[in-house]
Amino acid sequence: MVKLANTQLSKSCGPNRPCGFNSRPRHYTMSILPQWSAEMAYVVGMITTDGSLSIDGRHITITSTDIQLLETCLHCLHKTTRISPNPIGSLSKKPAFRIQIGDVILYRWLLKIGLFPRKSLTLKSLHIPDEYFPDFLRGHLDGDGSIIHYTDRYLTKNNPSYIYDRVFVYFLSGSNSHILWIRKKIEELRKIRGSLSPSKSKTQKGTSVMYRLKYSTKEAKILLNWMYYRSELPCLHRKFQIAKPYITLLSE
Repeated sequence: MVKLANTQLSKSCGPNRPCGFNSRPRHYTMSILPQWSAEMAYVVGMITTDGSLSIDGRHITITSTDIQLLETCLHCLHKTTRISPNPIGSLSKKPAFRIQIGDVILYRWLLKIGLFPRKSLTLKSLHIPDEYFPDFLRGHLDGDGSIIHYTDRYLTKNNPSYIYDRVFVYFLSGSNSHILWIRKKIEELRKIRGSLSPSKSKTQKGTSVMYRLKYSTKEAKILLNWMYYRSELPCLHRKFQIAKPYITLLSE
């Protein structure tokens, strides 16, 4: 097992290649004013789902069971913050890790676009430029969403040729207002609607309602091609591998 307590992202790290670690002391940084880009929009999507803003007005934390995802976020932000084990207990049996960035300018910028501390159940719309919405959505998917695919052979008893490839894309949120905004923006920009349903989810504090936005095969393929619009984009590799067969750009 890799010890992460005193490690940092190496300069050779990239979103689509393995990352190494360098031993350097932890420190806090002050960034220049953030500018919108594919990388920044992706990280905003990650912070929206797997991130949190501290009430101290300077710290942003992102937590994940995927170290590669945290490495990618650091690469996008040009940060060298260490990755450390997450000290908070979880219902998941997988070990979780986190990055905690001390950056007042980035923190205040995130407040301006609509994020805030303790946002999980009350988050609403965010100020995301339309041109970067696919990148934001990809980060949102990597944080709290999923891509499911399987071969449907249910009707082969009627005809052996009735074999269908099914793929579904899901987005999750504890805030009904936020997931409705996601659905509205996708409908505005891609003319697909999806289906929305509430479901109960176990948390450390009991049971809460999670809202699930689902896009089935035809709409799912439109979404995947929209989010993965070119190669070498920041993404969670294992989800990209599921999406890859459905991306037209990569099959040409």
